[in-house]
Amino acid sequence: MDDAHSEVGSPEITWFSRVTVEGLHGRLDFSVNLNPNLNIIYGKNGRGKTTLLHILANLSELDFGRFNSLVFSRIEVQNNRGECVELRKSRDGTVSIYIDGLPTSYQSQENDISESEKSNIRKVLGDRPTYLPAFRSVLERTRDTYYGGYEERKHPQFDRIVSQAAEGMRLPNGRDGIPAREIDLARSVASKTIKCREWFGSFVPLIRYPSISDVIEGLAEEWRYAQLRITKLEQRQFEEAFLDIFSAIAAGDVDEDVSNQQDILASINDLLIKENPEKVGPTRNSTYDRLVEVAQRAGEADKRYNSLLEIYRRILSERKGIRETALKPLIEFESSVNKFLDEKKLRIGARGEFNSQGSARIRNSIVSVVSGLGTPYHLTALSSGERQIATMLYSASRSSFTSGAFLIDEPELSLHVDWQRIILSEIQQQHPDRQIIACTHSPEVGAEHGGYVQFFEPTSHVSMDDREVLEIVDDEGL
Repeated sequence: MDDAHSEVGSPEITWFSRVTVEGLHGRLDFSVNLNPNLNIIYGKNGRGKTTLLHILANLSELDFGRFNSLVFSRIEVQNNRGECVELRKSRDGTVSIYIDGLPTSYQSQENDISESEKSNIRKVLGDRPTYLPAFRSVLERTRDTYYGGYEERKHPQFDRIVSQAAEGMRLPNGRDGIPAREIDLARSVASKTIKCREWFGSFVPLIRYPSISDVIEGLAEEWRYAQLRITKLEQRQFEEAFLDIFSAIAAGDVDEDVSNQQDILASINDLLIKENPEKVGPTRNSTYDRLVEVAQRAGEADKRYNSLLEIYRRILSERKGIRETALKPLIEFESSVNKFLDEKKLRIGARGEFNSQGSARIRNSIVSVVSGLGTPYHLTALSSGERQIATMLYSASRSSFTSGAFLIDEPELSLHVDWQRIILSEIQQQHPDRQIIACTHSPEVGAEHGGYVQFFEPTSHVSMDDREVLEIVDDEGL
């Protein structure tokens, strides 16, 4: 087991170790043991794999009211420290919650549980999860505004879900207030959740999965923020550089450790030419040509000028580091998505370098897809499988919750067989230090992860009434 995996299993990290469900839909029992890293649960359709993920998601969201709509007798979720949360449903439908065997104040009424009990349950279950539902292809095509559709806003649960989603956004950031954009995102979550519960059942958990429009807007905003950060840091660097140059001129000192003029100029040329033009603007060849001309007039012999050139070289090197650091998350996301694209590339911040075939709006877009001929397209031009890749990796890398479990239902949907084999590895690279639970009925998903696959085979549930009948039959048989 590598270092990244061992960190997940350390005592400081909370992860699900065992899930036991009795009487699911009145007919199924199962118990699943989980490891702290990757878990691939393979089984046939209709056996309860999706419900398993919904149980974990709803519990981790502390959305206990969802369990009123699920038929079950008992659910127990245990963590890696042996602590557990248990739900029991009586014959009259009343749900009771227990923490390590001790009853809580909850009695089937939404939010009828104390804050201290919520805190204790959160300690057992860990942070909120990132959930990728099997119906994500529907969500990828949504075009609703952040405020949700009119019908969803009229729904009696809309405000409650907005509050619930916003609370989840506030806690990871440790802020008392919630920015307006995050409130808008919470409204979008509420709209998607209401729609999905109408379409797929009321046990569906909160849906934070992004549409392709969410991905475009999120990446564009991230790029603009990176540019602002770069500008601010470079402004500070410019001010400090002026002081360094002025001090060097005023002192008249010669640094004997400075390289010769040709080596410094070669290094400067390398730094200028290798700047990534699509991320930070055009190369500075004209600047370099002027610099060489001035240096040649100054002459190689005067080392004072070499000291000034060295300051300039250092500034360029620091600027390169500033830009690489600010843009690293975007470059890594580009690289991850582009592993799956054929004869096209995702580009972020590449405005101005395209040919004239695309529309002006697309050529000036911050986020686009570029063909092998250099023609830019909107991300909506991607195939269904390519959109799945973009939204799944965006959700994996940009989730608000970085320590909770990563739950994926049917990762194989719309993906080529070759992609099915590598998608989980790519998601693991996005978050190597978190538990991943993927449910699938495609053997290709686990083909490269044999040691992490387990077969999901629930058994038939025997109710208390059935047990009593069996006992009577046994007694009469005697």
